Amino acid sequence: MRSLTVLPLLLLACKKDDVEPTWQPDLFCPGDPSGICELAEGTLHVGAGKRSIVPNCFESWVDTDNNGEYQRSKGDSFLDCGCDQLCPEDEGYPGPDQGEGDDVFQAVWLAGFGTGRPAASVNDPLWARAAIFEQDDTRFGIVALDLVGWFNDDVVLSRELADERGLDLDYLVIAATHQHEGPDTVGMWGERVGKTGYQEDYGAQVRQAIVDALSDAQSDLRELGEMKLGYVDSSTYSEKGTRNLIRDSRDPVIIDERVNAALFVDKQGQTITSFVNWGNHPEALSDENTALTSDYSHYLREAMEGGVEWENYQREGLGGISIYLNGTVGGLMTPLGITVTDPDGNEHSAASFEKAEAIGKIVADMALDALESGDTIAQPKLAFEQVKLMLPIDNWGFQAMFLSGVIDRETFDWDNTQIITEYNVPKLKTEIARIQIGDLEMLSVPGEAFPELAFGGYDGSKIGNESDPLISPDNPNPPDLDLAPDGPYWFDLMSGEHAWILGLSNDEVGYIVPAYDFIIDPVSPYINEAEGDHYEETNSLGAQTEPLLDAAIRQLLSWDPETGD
Repeated sequence: MRSLTVLPLLLLACKKDDVEPTWQPDLFCPGDPSGICELAEGTLHVGAGKRSIVPNCFESWVDTDNNGEYQRSKGDSFLDCGCDQLCPEDEGYPGPDQGEGDDVFQAVWLAGFGTGRPAASVNDPLWARAAIFEQDDTRFGIVALDLVGWFNDDVVLSRELADERGLDLDYLVIAATHQHEGPDTVGMWGERVGKTGYQEDYGAQVRQAIVDALSDAQSDLRELGEMKLGYVDSSTYSEKGTRNLIRDSRDPVIIDERVNAALFVDKQGQTITSFVNWGNHPEALSDENTALTSDYSHYLREAMEGGVEWENYQREGLGGISIYLNGTVGGLMTPLGITVTDPDGNEHSAASFEKAEAIGKIVADMALDALESGDTIAQPKLAFEQVKLMLPIDNWGFQAMFLSGVIDRETFDWDNTQIITEYNVPKLKTEIARIQIGDLEMLSVPGEAFPELAFGGYDGSKIGNESDPLISPDNPNPPDLDLAPDGPYWFDLMSGEHAWILGLSNDEVGYIVPAYDFIIDPVSPYINEAEGDHYEETNSLGAQTEPLLDAAIRQLLSWDPETGD
């Protein structure tokens, strides 16, 4: 009898072991099994900080034909004056410094357009702007960098440096504003095609600035007195609709018209930090500008902090440290090719600092409106989840840049002693995350997602103006909208109306192109653009990126942290 009793128990034990464990994120707080973040029930504390990431060393140059491209064969020359850019004939010359007179161009190569674009000056500071949120033993950090992108490898190194500093962050998100007038931190925009523009000494400078900004935020931690959230529809602010600030340069025309804002105020009524989330390429200066600048991001943050001033009216700013978090910019969302009309009636068509300033101040006006009419969140709770995943590098051009060192980044899951084939493809490690601060839910996406992935709009409901057709009748290779995916889309799967997409956060994997419209040139795939609007494919990892990311995002957004299912 004893053996008959034991046998069913053994069978039950075997059956239990065979049951697959319930899926869960790689990290979730509060409550992660590691024990790093058991609670998030007490009062939320918030702090903010910022540090400059203007390069410590670069030499200027003379652009003889004012085309923004360094061409020595056409008479362009660099000023061999060293890191301080002061030559003997300049006022205040302190004597020779590093790199001076060595006949070597200490260039900083500007990212985002073509190769061969060295910086000549600084128009406004580039920043690492940080905020820390702490509740009980759960601590989250977020940093926005005025850079074209920040690879996940550098995110990991930044986290390690923060740990060495003793910042004790359970999770850190680092997002790029994706401006196109900052140093090349990816490698694709060096002196010429095939030569990297990434400089490790500058990467180290940025990592240090990230940790310094976070340290400042930690020192600034204050008990939260009030949190406000709001959003407005930017298409309602002009008779031109969204066409006053942005255009979608690829069919179908789908634009996220929302300008989102969040405000965190301490018990004394002083602003700690404000967030603005809006999706657009910060490239109003276009490709002929050679001054380091954060583009419209600079004027947006200045107005959020110090106020908006037009000839017709003024309004006060919020103080504190303002942080701009870009959104869904794929597709491609751009201010180029539009005329911006400001509240004073001035029109800004040409690529210029005046246009960048107008965009920044107009969006700040919208964000301030959003907060004035927004919701006050009582006793916000902090939570976040992270999911890691691998993405294959199918793009032939990207494969060449990885193998040649133009893009200096670790690859995985392939045999690098063998040639690349469809069965031996290098992969990247990347990640996504969901962050919740009260009613604010943020989805961290590691690249330039098309807005339709997040919001839909294939029915023409998200054009945002009356002048653009959903699909241009002149498009020689239009997308087949019958193949477009039905909802729910990412925004639909998020928990409330204050749902934000954080683009280019914790990585830059390029454009995230919807699978139904992923078309490559049949002769030179990824090297040449396919007929019609298919530039983004040439700057993507490949056709598998969107389906893999979409599946991971849906799994994450469907996971309930309270039930674990």
